[in-house]
Amino acid sequence: FAQWKEMKPSTPWGALPMLSLADGTTIAQQRAILRFVGKETGLYPTDNVAAAKVDEIMDAVEDIGAKTTAAGRGLEQAEKEEARKIAVAEGGDVHGIIAKIDQKIADNGQHGVIVGNSLTVADLFIYATCNNLVSGLFDGVPSDAIDGFSNLTALRRAVRSHPEVCKWYDGLDSSIVMPASYRAL
Repeated sequence: FAQWKEMKPSTPWGALPMLSLADGTTIAQQRAILRFVGKETGLYPTDNVAAAKVDEIMDAVEDIGAKTTAAGRGLEQAEKEEARKIAVAEGGDVHGIIAKIDQKIADNGQHGVIVGNSLTVADLFIYATCNNLVSGLFDGVPSDAIDGFSNLTALRRAVRSHPEVCKWYDGLDSSIVMPASYRAL
């Protein structure tokens, strides 16, 4: 965006995201912001073991974007797209991470969440990361790359149908066009 060149030196780490609080406090880095907001809103466990599980999941989920980006890095467009398609297909690095996440959701029970029995920031992080994966953001990743993961689909459905999440989507400016992967399932 146009202001980034001027803004970048004023950010704590020379990067976004960054959250500015009403009192002037600035918090940077995606997961630090997620944990802070989660604690403020009850979406981050107060139990230390559950909180560690949420952090574990978010750390693992971050690898989805990193491994997808790395797939095909430095290759010509067609080769990059093919490398990413392979990465998300069965046997690929990204597919393997998603399969493990799908199994963790299953192991947690029938709640449609990955830790405990209610929505946490880990669920929101999975939702956003997986939706970004199949949104067209990553060249070469088919839009149906996560369709075969039933537990992940249940989690995405649980997040997208949560009343507060629906309220947020309903409040979006009509000029904002969300990718199809973010629509209700």
